[in-house]
Amino acid sequence: MYLKTQISYSIVLLYILIVSSFRYSALNPDTANNKGTKEVEKKKIFNPDFDQKPSTENLFSDSSGTPGLRAHHALVYDENKKCIILTAGSTPLNGGSDYIVYDDVWSFKGKKWIPNQNTGDKRSSIRLAYDTKRKKIYSFGGYSPDSSFCDLRVLDNGQWNIISRLPPMRASECGFVYDIKRDKLIVFGGSSTRGQVNKETWEWNGTIWKKFNGDNPPGRQAFAMVYDSKRNKTILYGGMGTSPDETFEDTWEYNGSSWTLVNEKGPGPLHGMGFTYDSKRGQFILFSGMSKSGRNRSTWAFNGSVWNRLSEQGPPARAMGYMAYDKKRDRVVMFGGRITWPNDVNDTWEWDGTSWTEIKY
Repeated sequence: MYLKTQISYSIVLLYILIVSSFRYSALNPDTANNKGTKEVEKKKIFNPDFDQKPSTENLFSDSSGTPGLRAHHALVYDENKKCIILTAGSTPLNGGSDYIVYDDVWSFKGKKWIPNQNTGDKRSSIRLAYDTKRKKIYSFGGYSPDSSFCDLRVLDNGQWNIISRLPPMRASECGFVYDIKRDKLIVFGGSSTRGQVNKETWEWNGTIWKKFNGDNPPGRQAFAMVYDSKRNKTILYGGMGTSPDETFEDTWEYNGSSWTLVNEKGPGPLHGMGFTYDSKRGQFILFSGMSKSGRNRSTWAFNGSVWNRLSEQGPPARAMGYMAYDKKRDRVVMFGGRITWPNDVNDTWEWDGTSWTEIKY
């Protein structure tokens, strides 16, 4: 349900509910402290974007050729083509009275975003994973104005093809990674419908889905989850339950046999963070996100043992500033996100392991 972020902490709540109940509405801290707006918020839970009718405007890019303003999008590194791929998402228009959902695909190699063909399948709040064995990009879940999805898709020749559905796991803003060692796609959590979150783990072996029957972390959405290729474990941090009032600050590890709670203090209660895995340094990277006290600008890293704050400077604070790690160029690339409701951005930033730099063209 992690769908939009910012109508005041309340609108965020509604955002979740609205986004078909599974979207992260990224709360709006600007008005969260206003008692009157809180009531509106709680009714609007997670996706204010989808409370209105969709726009027919084409805002896939601005005049500079940059991808359009958005949140609820997704990035992944394509190791075969050596570039960052950006797709999907949504953004409110006209002060939040309507919205647009994207089906565009863009690639980035360090200088500028290059548009690829549109897929014809408009979705928000999907998750992406790159299969290093098959050299394919996969997506899971997501949301459209009509429903949430349980689809596993593969991107072939610029088009999404559904290869399987998992009805028990309709989800938006879930966790989705490729386990390199075990050659499996892993799905956990996400928002299934209005006011509900998933608390199951499923694995896809290329042919069938199998449910993990052990103990899982508490159900949640809008959390960060990556595959740590150095330690061969899936790592999860934070997120929120059915509303921003339930925000997590726990770290979990999954090795295919069990989930283990890591006894290590992290960045604090957060949801809607930007996140990725830096394979060169073996670090799980987080940036910004939302808490009950609002947004922050901190960059954090987990090395498998401890969390370290790397910086408190950089891009403007935001929710859903989603990221991917460019292995060839050794840079974390972040695009867009929600600064406040209903204000999304379309800026591009890079983290070199020490500091952030905005990419302009």
